[in-house]
Amino acid sequence: MKSTPSFRTRRQRDRRARSVAAVAAIAAGALTLSACSLGAGSAGGSGGKTLTVGIWKGYGADLSWVATQFKQETGASLKFVYIDSERNLLDLMKKADGGIDVGLPNIQYIGDGIDGKLFHELDISKLTNFGHIYPQFADRKELRKDGKLYGIPWTYGSTGLFYDDRVFKTAPTSLSVLWDSKYKGKIAVNDNATVEIPTAALYKGEDPQHPSLGTIEPALKDLKANAKLLYSSTDDLAKALSSGTVVAGIGNNDAIGGLIGSGQTHLKYTVPKEGAVGWIDNWAISAKTKNLGLAYDWLNYMTGSKFLTKWADTPRTPPRRRPTRRSSSRWTPRSPADCRPTPRRSPPSPCNCPCPPHACSPGRTSGRR
Repeated sequence: MKSTPSFRTRRQRDRRARSVAAVAAIAAGALTLSACSLGAGSAGGSGGKTLTVGIWKGYGADLSWVATQFKQETGASLKFVYIDSERNLLDLMKKADGGIDVGLPNIQYIGDGIDGKLFHELDISKLTNFGHIYPQFADRKELRKDGKLYGIPWTYGSTGLFYDDRVFKTAPTSLSVLWDSKYKGKIAVNDNATVEIPTAALYKGEDPQHPSLGTIEPALKDLKANAKLLYSSTDDLAKALSSGTVVAGIGNNDAIGGLIGSGQTHLKYTVPKEGAVGWIDNWAISAKTKNLGLAYDWLNYMTGSKFLTKWADTPRTPPRRRPTRRSSSRWTPRSPADCRPTPRRSPPSPCNCPCPPHACSPGRTSGRR
């Protein structure tokens, strides 16, 4: 699938990365994790060095206490380069020529970075927490080329249905609300073909990974015709929601959760009965980094219990992203939107949810953003 007739193919997102792996998640509840060390990186020998990280602003890694913790562990400082799209991360890492040491490519884009020789092959023996990653994520073929690993999964979530409960007295349970003429001119869809294509496929009962363009092209055109807003940033969506011009739409769980947490408590997020598109974000090291050992320290710190436990316990309303590593979690699912894979199982799809099956419908996993 090379193009999307009804939507621009430029891959953008609302402040946070999202991919179309087959998972559905919204909670980021508190975790109880076993202790892990940084392992065989450059800890103890990085005094005075600076690690440069390419990431979305406000996405956990740049919390104020992270730099303090990481410096205590390694003696190194942190510098952040903020991205505004998945493609932007790849472009910046290429242009930096090793000046950005680590980045957070989405599962749909890491392949382009691998093919472009932007990422360093990962030595699993130096990844102290790799064995704790859910196999549904750790084993994904998108992270590998010629048997070599290039990324370690970090977080995951879903892109599903949001709505204004002041308008919907009965919560919508189907994607069909997006095509309902009753709400013509009041629907928001993000400018993101690799979300909209599988969403339209789910709506039409097609395989979201291999949909028939002949079937979904008319659906995409109808969706665009029904929409008020084709948005590429959370700020644009927030303005439309505040003004009341949008009452429902497609959005990723963390963006909607952020809007709810900022005061738009009338918003609700759900995984519709047809399923939702999922995403996975992964840490990768620049192929030209001059701080390889320190970069491994960062990957181990980001996927380790010290960071994840504190991040999970950091007040946030409502909690959003889920880590991809196993834990003896105190979190239990309360709704289909709270789905997550369960450890030590091998489901037929990349997701194994303790929730109704519709919460785990696969999204499009091929290609990159």
